[in-house]
Amino acid sequence: MNKKLNNKGFSLVELIIVIAIMAILVGVLAPQFIKYVEQSRRSTDIQTATEIREGILADIADGVLTGTQTDKAFDGSTVKASSITEVPKIVGNVGSLKGNNFTVTYDATAGTCVVKAGTYELTTAAGASEYKAVK
Repeated sequence: MNKKLNNKGFSLVELIIVIAIMAILVGVLAPQFIKYVEQSRRSTDIQTATEIREGILADIADGVLTGTQTDKAFDGSTVKASSITEVPKIVGNVGSLKGNNFTVTYDATAGTCVVKAGTYELTTAAGASEYKAVK
């Protein structure tokens, strides 16, 4: 005897159940994923600010930069670390800051440099943690 299997695939009810389960999973996991992506962007901003600061401090130590100045980093101004060639951009989604340049303030006589994204001072532990905590 030759039996034919009557295998026609999934029923409509089975497909709807699978789609409903997937929708629930996406609804639960998407906000968490978005939160982690934004945390990663802010960590990138803090790392970039640290690199700018270290480059400017190295230039101060080498005598390339002198005096005191506050300006946007790498926007055609004189505040520019010679070791960084690419224009640093803010990638964290903090209001209107996204895409704008970092603000750099240095004092060569004191050997200090502060890098900010808006009002957030990213080169200090307190400022970086405040920036990371922005909702």
